[in-house]
Amino acid sequence: MIKREEILMLNLIEDSGNVKRLLRENLSYKEISELISKLVQDELLTYVDKKIILTDKGEKKLNESKHLIKETNKELWIKPENKSRVKKIERNFIYLPNQTELDF
Repeated sequence: MIKREEILMLNLIEDSGNVKRLLRENLSYKEISELISKLVQDELLTYVDKKIILTDKGEKKLNESKHLIKETNKELWIKPENKSRVKKIERNFIYLPNQTELDF
C-alpha cells in the first residue's frame, strides 16, 4: 500500500511543485530526501540530466492513488490563524490608550 506522503511527492514532481506542501504535512527535509530515495528504489522516480522525473510505473501509481491526496474535509481547506486573535474583553472594560503612542 502506498502512503499519502508518497503520492504527494509523486504529484509534486509531476507538477514541478514546491516542497512547502510537504513541509506543511509535517515532513522534515531529511524525511523528504529519504522518501525520494525510497521512491527511486521502488522505480517510481528516476534521475535524468540532474532532474527527478516520474517513471511509467510512477505515473500509473499516481493516477491510481490520486484520490488519497484530495482533501474532502472542508474544515481543513483553510487552517485558522490563531496567533492574531485577541482575548475577549469584559463588557464594561474601558480601553485607555497610551498617551505617548497617540499622534495627531
